[in-house]
Formats: sequence, C-alpha cells, structure tokens
Amino acid sequence: MDDLIKRLTKELGVTKTQARGGVVALLRAGQQNMARKDFEQFVEDIPGADKLLKSAPPPSTLSSLAGGLGSLFGGRSAAGRWAGLAASFTELGIDIDTAKKFGPVVIDYVRKHGGENLVEQMKVALKL
Repeated sequence: MDDLIKRLTKELGVTKTQARGGVVALLRAGQQNMARKDFEQFVEDIPGADKLLKSAPPPSTLSSLAGGLGSLFGGRSAAGRWAGLAASFTELGIDIDTAKKFGPVVIDYVRKHGGENLVEQMKVALKL
C-alpha cells in the first residue's frame, strides 16, 4: 500500500495524509456496497488494505452525515455514494478535480496487485 500512497502523492500532488485518507474513503465507499464477506475477501486480496483500514480514524461526522443524506435521496445511487466521498475528500483538503483522479490510480494499483477480477469487484462496489 505504501507504493500506492507514494504514487498518489507524486502524480496528484497530495500529501501522504491526503493520499491515505482518499484511499480509505474509497475503500469505505466500496464497503457500503459489498456484502461483508465479499468486502473482507477483497481487502485481504489487496496488499496492505486491511492494515490501512484498521489504522484509519473513524469517518467524520460530516462525511457520515453526507453519505447518509445522499443515501436518503439517492439510495445506493451514484449521488448517494458520492455525497459521502465528496465530503471526505473536502475534509482532507482535496479539491473535486483531484479527487476524481484517485479512482484511476487506485484501480491501476488493484489491477497490478490483485488482478482483473478484483478490479471488477471494485467497479461494482463503487458503481463505476
């Protein structure tokens, strides 16, 4: 996972804290849309993902509230999911244009370290 964090800092110009927080936000968004067993297996298959999630602080009230409100209005739709993600990235001090660039970098990492099957699981979980 350290190589992903380094890549995000280099390619996107974010800090280490922002890179870690952004990855955690994406993982948590995926967690909301996957069966528990499937998500646990997914995290096991991505080197360092379980450690990163365990060491991450709990979601802030704002991102939890935004995700909850988004769910009320959009269910598990894109609007619902992205409301919580947008709040998480904003709290990290990451603008929306930079936040949108996290996905392709993370997907590339998952592809290299877990294979195409995991990429498909991630795309389904994040509704990409």
